[in-house]
Amino acid sequence: MKVTTLHGFCQSLLKRFPLEAGVSPHFDVLDEAGAKDLIARAQTDVLGAPAYADCLKTITMMTDEDSFLKLLAEMTFHLSKLRRIDERFKTPEALKAAYESALSLPPGATVESLKRDFCDISEERESALKTAAVVLSASKKPTDKQKGAVVAAFLAADEADRPERLNEYADVFLTQSDTIRSRLVCKESETVLPDMLKEADLALTCRQRVKSLETMARSTDLLKIGAAILNRYTALKAERGVMDYDDLIASAKRLLETSDAAAWVLFKLDGGIDHILVDEAQDTSPDQWAIIKALADEFFAGAGRESRNRTIFAVGDKKQSIFSFQGAVPEEFERMRLFFKQKVESAGQKWNDVPMYISFRSVQAVIDTVNLVLKSPVPRDGVAAPDEDATHVSFRKKQGGLVEVWALEEKNPDDTRQPFTKPVERTFSQTPVTRLAQKIARRIARMVRGGEILESQNRPIRAGDIMVLVRRRNAFIEDLSRELKTLGVPVSGVDRLKITTHVAVKDLMVLGDFLLLPEDDLALATVLRSPLCGTAADDLTDANAGAAARAGMPLTGVSERDLFDLAFDRGGRTLFDRLKTYESRPDTPLGKAYLFLKDLLGRVDKMRPFELYSYVLGPKGGRAAFVARLGEQALDALDEFMALALKFDMSQPPSLQNFLISLRKNDVEIKRDPEQAAFDAVRIMTVHASKGLQAPIVFLPDTHQLPTVKDRTFWTDDDGLLLWSPSKPTRCERVKDEIAAEERKQRREYNRLLYVALTRAADRLYVAGWESKGSPTEDWYTSVRNALSGHAPDAGNDGPDAPVLRLTCEQTEPPAPAPERLENRAPAPLPEWARRPAPDEPTPPRPLAPSRPDVDDPAAPSPLTAGRVKAVKRGILVHSLLEILPRLGESDRFAAARRLIAVRAPDLPDDEAGELARSVVSLLTAPECAGVFRPDSLAEVPVSGVVDDRVVNGKIDRVAVSDGEVRLFDYKSGSRVPETVDETPEAYVYQMAAYKALMREIYPDKTVRCFLLWTEAPKVVEITDLVSRYERT
Repeated sequence: MKVTTLHGFCQSLLKRFPLEAGVSPHFDVLDEAGAKDLIARAQTDVLGAPAYADCLKTITMMTDEDSFLKLLAEMTFHLSKLRRIDERFKTPEALKAAYESALSLPPGATVESLKRDFCDISEERESALKTAAVVLSASKKPTDKQKGAVVAAFLAADEADRPERLNEYADVFLTQSDTIRSRLVCKESETVLPDMLKEADLALTCRQRVKSLETMARSTDLLKIGAAILNRYTALKAERGVMDYDDLIASAKRLLETSDAAAWVLFKLDGGIDHILVDEAQDTSPDQWAIIKALADEFFAGAGRESRNRTIFAVGDKKQSIFSFQGAVPEEFERMRLFFKQKVESAGQKWNDVPMYISFRSVQAVIDTVNLVLKSPVPRDGVAAPDEDATHVSFRKKQGGLVEVWALEEKNPDDTRQPFTKPVERTFSQTPVTRLAQKIARRIARMVRGGEILESQNRPIRAGDIMVLVRRRNAFIEDLSRELKTLGVPVSGVDRLKITTHVAVKDLMVLGDFLLLPEDDLALATVLRSPLCGTAADDLTDANAGAAARAGMPLTGVSERDLFDLAFDRGGRTLFDRLKTYESRPDTPLGKAYLFLKDLLGRVDKMRPFELYSYVLGPKGGRAAFVARLGEQALDALDEFMALALKFDMSQPPSLQNFLISLRKNDVEIKRDPEQAAFDAVRIMTVHASKGLQAPIVFLPDTHQLPTVKDRTFWTDDDGLLLWSPSKPTRCERVKDEIAAEERKQRREYNRLLYVALTRAADRLYVAGWESKGSPTEDWYTSVRNALSGHAPDAGNDGPDAPVLRLTCEQTEPPAPAPERLENRAPAPLPEWARRPAPDEPTPPRPLAPSRPDVDDPAAPSPLTAGRVKAVKRGILVHSLLEILPRLGESDRFAAARRLIAVRAPDLPDDEAGELARSVVSLLTAPECAGVFRPDSLAEVPVSGVVDDRVVNGKIDRVAVSDGEVRLFDYKSGSRVPETVDETPEAYVYQMAAYKALMREIYPDKTVRCFLLWTEAPKVVEITDLVSRYERT
């Protein structure tokens, strides 16, 4: 059984059928960092190309620098949609026609033609407008008089001048938001209201069409830029032989659906797939479903050629579809369910819809809350259909738990900073967000440090039991983390972290900045106050100072006062020059810091980045210092930093400066394992990251804000066109419709996100929030509070942290026995082998090639001399002849040898060629070669093994095995052939001795004989006795 992601399956599919898919057989998959880098290069190439200067001018006139960068980021995020447009519309004319249809524009319309058509007034229309102008001008109301004057002036103007007056004229009928004015005329002028309404409709249509046309022009310019970036990005990937994750899906879909080889590929796959299981099916994108459909198509073709029981099994819950930004479409889940149901039943097979209404995770109080929330139509929208029974049942009905809704943290008039603080003192304003973080931190501290019992397990609550879920990564996370640390509660931090924002990584990077430029005073000051130079007592809170004292942590680092004394009144000297004066005082914090930095400055030019930082974190104690100051949570960032340094060293020239540039450029993000409970710490994460997880106790603090549409670009659902309107005044009706549709989609996903958040809690759920602008009424907080208002008793308000509503369920069965925790077990004794030094490496550490033994090779003439070149060519010819001629009959060998020599060595004199041919042919029939060149002998035989603790790996030119003996032949092309056997070079004898020893292991019952065939002569010499003498010595 193969368990893989869909991307992994697509990769293996494309590797198996690369030619059919039209991809490189040896492609690599591009990771996120590599894709970002190539996209950035593609953007740079396109934006600098003169061909796109006009498009770029149009775009930049409508954006500032920050908006432009965000717009580019949006376009690169939607590269797959750009690819679909590029594939669908092959010509600019086809694309323009699609835009005109989508925006309800007349074919070939321009801004000038639209205005000209509006200003071309018929006689009937002109007569009605003149009457309206007269009536309005005679009105006593100033507004009517002004409108009458504008209408009269517009009608009096020449037809060619009217387009210039069109905006002023249209303002008579339309508001600034492009709606028809609610009071076109005053009461005394109502006789002309019908004609004014007709003209208002025409003005509105004209203005909307102009906006639509401008939208089309902006969108096509942006589309040209996006398509060019896509094409350049595709070319860069092709140059490197890589594919990104979108390519895997798109190429696999194209292979299985539309390629000429689709039927063949499906036929080959059909024999190996009997069952398909799709997990998290509600978050599967339409393109991914298309691949699954293609794979399963043969499942339902009736009995087929084989009577196999083949199944498709999809596990998913549309109520938990929360990853629309990754392409998930919850409606697609339902469409595919109906599709496969129809396919299965049409094939005469059995289909099962398995409802999942029992919750094995949550206690009754939590499940009751979910059911009550889903009874309201507002939070139900997008989660369950109006007529669907979405009632949940708890499997843990007899176990205790609770749901609390706290009062909103309100704004106070005195939420202000103190008028003055010391420049070195960081202050935190008392906002509703900060106060709620303090309130939750106090509640968690009481649970963890006060010995509060978790009823269902009858044990004290631990920090690892608590999960805090937020909708967005915002300032609340930092506030809560700080407050928990202040109270001594371990906290694991956020689930995702951009590595360059972690304080430990920042310290390591600024250390690199200083080592590259010691004159950088700010970098040096930062390093001096980092854990790398120790920890001062005034750096710690009271709680942390107590923990440091109990752990025996020395508090002898550089303090703020030390740094001030170092920096103050130093004249024109750099900070490092001033620090050098402390070299004679090594016992002071600044003296220790100077020696530390002096050591590193002496190494920085001699070490690769990985080696340098390994030295800092290892022998220099940097890792221990960071953990002592920041906690074990810093290890994730440090390990990832070192992994990036190692990867950089292996792939790039070793340069500390380039490494730091690469870090800051790529902005790598690390993802903590959300199920990692090794630190037994409070987990803070987004609801998206919590999908699939649970915790006994869950806090929901970020509940009183509604989602907003932040995209600057919109994509039509029907034809997938790009629409870009950078500001409200530029939006046409179609864009407004797309924004409204996007708002509905986001609201539905917002409701599903609430469902996921509520169902993460196993025993306790705490819902809180803070006041924000607008005071929404359909947010999470309001939905939960309204749902519980008539069912949960008022909990009163006995203190600042007291809840407003509390819904409980009692523990009516014995608590489940708690499993033994690993940290409570006694550690296993260290094995004996761990206390012994590691044995020496075998000799040699790498395989010994017999053709390159430890002894020196025989002296050889320069390969550039004429004689040496001739000997080498002669040796190659003899090799070829000895390989080919044995396959022929004896009578045919000489002629074949002459033909081969003529082809391979046409410049060889005829007499020499004839002599060489005769020598080789006679060699084949020599007594010592009898049977060696028969068809059953072996050529180029690879051998490997161990001889006297030495690994041997080589290749024997010829091996002949008979009943009683094994003969080994090695060809030598030396120009000097030894006159006697004893003159054979020592290296050759050692080589044959190694081969002989290996063959004796293979053929222990046979005699092994050794021969050298000198191709210069050619001549065969047996050296078996000489090899035996070497073996004895």
